[in-house]
Amino acid sequence: MNMAIDEVLLDSELPVLRFYQWIPPGLSIGYDQSAINIDKEFCLEKGIQIVRRPTGGNAVLHDKELTYSFIISQDRMPKSVIESYKEISKGIVKAFEILGLQPELNDEVHKVEKSPVCFHDPSWYEILVNGKKIVGSAQKRTKGKVLQHGAVLIDMDIEKYAGCFKGLSDKQKEALKSRITSINDEGKKVDYAQVAEAMKQGFQKALKLQFIPSILTQEELKKAKELSREKYSSLSWNE
Repeated sequence: MNMAIDEVLLDSELPVLRFYQWIPPGLSIGYDQSAINIDKEFCLEKGIQIVRRPTGGNAVLHDKELTYSFIISQDRMPKSVIESYKEISKGIVKAFEILGLQPELNDEVHKVEKSPVCFHDPSWYEILVNGKKIVGSAQKRTKGKVLQHGAVLIDMDIEKYAGCFKGLSDKQKEALKSRITSINDEGKKVDYAQVAEAMKQGFQKALKLQFIPSILTQEELKKAKELSREKYSSLSWNE
């Protein structure tokens, strides 16, 4: 349903910044990512639902975090995907500063052993705190819009996250533990509402936008339910 709502909101004439959580917890896999490395039995046992995102990147466990989706006209973003990531990241950086953290944009990427795990290694212009990844983001351009998804880690059960994947080497598991952090792990005890408010303020200040609280129209909700049932819940989409 979350993925369906974001697809429906691509028709909005105005920029959209949406915050949400997942009940039950979900594992979202990237649009082009193979599901062969996902441990479906583990996810079933832990009550974790699996869905394929319309955006790229690798798998993210949505549990103790805030998920954001940001939708804006391509005309209002740089043409380069990396530069648009950098622009949107300014809003997240500002949000972390509001929360009392000292974030930095990653400006180099090292070639490492390929992993299906989103938080295993930082990508260009993703956000680090104390050298560790704290946000996982993915982007898609469609219908003249930029859609960016991201998971802001408030807390993290790394063992649970690692368990969602088959065949992770011990090296990969140790790397995950050493390269991932959360807001709570950085000594800032916050809840979802506090992070959402900081994100809203951060995007407004950094991207020079003013957001107005809104809810889905009845027509949008109807379309989202149809997409959820016919597309995002289907085996053909999620396999």
